[in-house]
Amino acid sequence: MGYVRCVKNDGYEASLDIGKVYKTLPTTGLECSDGLIRVIDNGGEDYLYDSDYFELVELDALAEKNVGFSALTIRVNPLTKAILQAEALVFHRSVSALVREWIDERLDLPTG
Repeated sequence: MGYVRCVKNDGYEASLDIGKVYKTLPTTGLECSDGLIRVIDNGGEDYLYDSDYFELVELDALAEKNVGFSALTIRVNPLTKAILQAEALVFHRSVSALVREWIDERLDLPTG
């Protein structure tokens, strides 16, 4: 699996946003030979799209460029916050450290 950035959406304005990054799924040999890629679109479903609608996002290149980090704000309900705080106490970590570990375990993001 990889990531692609939408560069055009002719006829797919409801499903694809130009500039947005989408996750791809493996395609069959026949689909690839037809120039199609399987993308999880705005509806959360995977569909085949013409590969010309996208550019590949090179994660390794981002890490090599030493791209800076951005802040991420997550809003959770009070019960979820309390559970996260309880888990942080058990593991002697901050809530933010637990969330970073969770993200690192589940996503294949570049390190930089």
